[in-house]
Amino acid sequence: MSFFLKIKNFLFIAFFAIALVALLLPGGILPDSTRSVYYLWESGHLFLFYLGWHLFSTCCPRFLNLSFSRQLSILLGVTFLCIVILEGLQSSLSGKSFSVTDILGDIAGSLIFLSFHHRRKGNSYFLLHGAALLLAGFVLWPVFCSFTDEMLARYQFPLLADFETPFEKSRFEGKTGSGTRSSEEAFHGRHSLRLSLLPGPWSGMTLRYFPADWQGYTQLHFAVYNPDRQPVSLEVSIHDTLHEQGNKPYNDLYSRIISLPAGWTKVQIPLAEVQKGPQFRQMDLAHISGLGFFVEKEKKPLTLYLDALRLE
Repeated sequence: MSFFLKIKNFLFIAFFAIALVALLLPGGILPDSTRSVYYLWESGHLFLFYLGWHLFSTCCPRFLNLSFSRQLSILLGVTFLCIVILEGLQSSLSGKSFSVTDILGDIAGSLIFLSFHHRRKGNSYFLLHGAALLLAGFVLWPVFCSFTDEMLARYQFPLLADFETPFEKSRFEGKTGSGTRSSEEAFHGRHSLRLSLLPGPWSGMTLRYFPADWQGYTQLHFAVYNPDRQPVSLEVSIHDTLHEQGNKPYNDLYSRIISLPAGWTKVQIPLAEVQKGPQFRQMDLAHISGLGFFVEKEKKPLTLYLDALRLE
């Protein structure tokens, strides 16, 4: 075996080991503010299975001499066996629950290996190549979207979101509400975020992904549209990283109730006021980690439109 081939195989083994260890680590150790790192971690299944099949074919070269049908049968059978083992290990070691995306990533990695092996026979194996590319695109799409939006958010800052690009809605999270990019109403530009809030004790969404350093700015601006004739009381909350590291008491964040009449309401919040929000300390404006929009005790679904979030 040549020196360069030994180096190549060593690198494949090293990358395989790194991918396996990374997938078994708890997802909670990943930075919350960086979505692309999380989705890259999730897509590690694809790389793990591709590398695994490469190492298997290196150790058992007879596999590559089998007929295509036998190769595909063995590959899928072994892949599904490994899926059961890996999902069990992830559940017990990292606490990660069963995921269809993970399984598709496993299958995608295996099919990409087989597709690469038969790459010179494109016309004969176009279904294999197409399936491999389709699954790989599905698995890697969240990585592309999140990385693109992270770069966009840095470029836009101090604009936090104006929803003129399709990626910006993914900066928001919420279990009691959902956000969709809408052209029905817009305070600035052509689009806003349509907030669909569920009835219940509390309902809302939180802006989670944005540049965290708000030092040097004095005001937070945004606009909210209420399509209903009845006024709506909207609670705006802001918290920093230190708040998330503790027990998250209500008196450890900034909170303000805003009355929204029908139509657009432009809101300005002084950051000096935000800094004094926590009762027993000052808000760390260098590490802001959440900007929430909530309604309380709604008895029916509620719709609001959010637009033009920026610092000045």
